[in-house]
Formats: sequence, C-alpha cells, structure tokens
Amino acid sequence: MQGRKFTDFSEVRDMICTLTDKVCGSNANIVDQPIVLNVYSPTCPNLTLIDLPGITLMPVGDQPHDIESITKNMAARYVSDPRTIILCVVAANKDIATQEGLRMARQIDRQGVRTVCAVTKIDIMDRGTDAKNLLMNRLMPQRLGFVGVKNRAQEDIQNQISVKLAM
Repeated sequence: MQGRKFTDFSEVRDMICTLTDKVCGSNANIVDQPIVLNVYSPTCPNLTLIDLPGITLMPVGDQPHDIESITKNMAARYVSDPRTIILCVVAANKDIATQEGLRMARQIDRQGVRTVCAVTKIDIMDRGTDAKNLLMNRLMPQRLGFVGVKNRAQEDIQNQISVKLAM
C-alpha cells in the first residue's frame, strides 16, 4: 500500500499484520526482508525503529532448520552499527542469565552505553516472585538499567481492546 496515509492506528496495526503475512506467510516464518512504515509528526525528531524477531532457538511452523543462526545473524547485523540504540527485551518470567538477546547486546555493546533493557511479562510471573532486583538494577547490572513494561493480556489484544482501556 505504498503512498497510503493512515490516521487510525488500528488500521496501521492491521496493515502491518497483512504485510507480514504477505511477506512471511502465516505459519510463523521469519524473513529477512523489512516492512517499511513511515510515521510523520511535526513534534517528533526523525527516528528509525527496527523491530527484529527474537532470537529463535527451535524452528516452528515454516521456519528453516537453521533459524537460530538466521535470527542471530540478522540481529547482529542491525545492532552492530555504533549509532544504533539497542532495546534489549527480556522476559521477567524467564531466567535472566539464559536470555540470548541480553548476551548478544553485552557482546556487541561492551560498555553498555547504548543498550536499554525492557523487562516484559512482569504481569505473568509466578506467584511469590517479583522483578524488583532486576528493575532496581541489582541482579544483572546494566549501565542504563532496566525498564518494566506491562503489556495487555493476549485476550485484550485478540479482542482489540485499546491500550488505554486495558490499562
């Protein structure tokens, strides 16, 4: 839909889903081909965001057998540029020491000057556990620390409940 202008973000979301299915298929495949979306605002600076797939260790659906090397190489290629700010997303309900994305970010950005860590899935952690030490930057210290993110529940996303309403 080159040249089409959107003002409704639900239409933008739907278009991204349509283009993703067109490029990747609808069976979890990952393709190293960008979907370019330009967002214009008179009040924001120019910024390029690249949403990469997570590092996938085991193939599912139509993914090739070497999906791990494909996703690692793709991520490394993008985050190796020293002008890139790395947003490293880690899941609070998994062991932080085993998260491949954080390991890669630490290898590429050894000084930690351009890596920001976002902690997701805080809302689905096991009862009796919390992410306090991680968010307080005590567990595995990062120069720029960790930011907690609480997402909408999957049911809210499927029912297309707005972020504002879900909050």
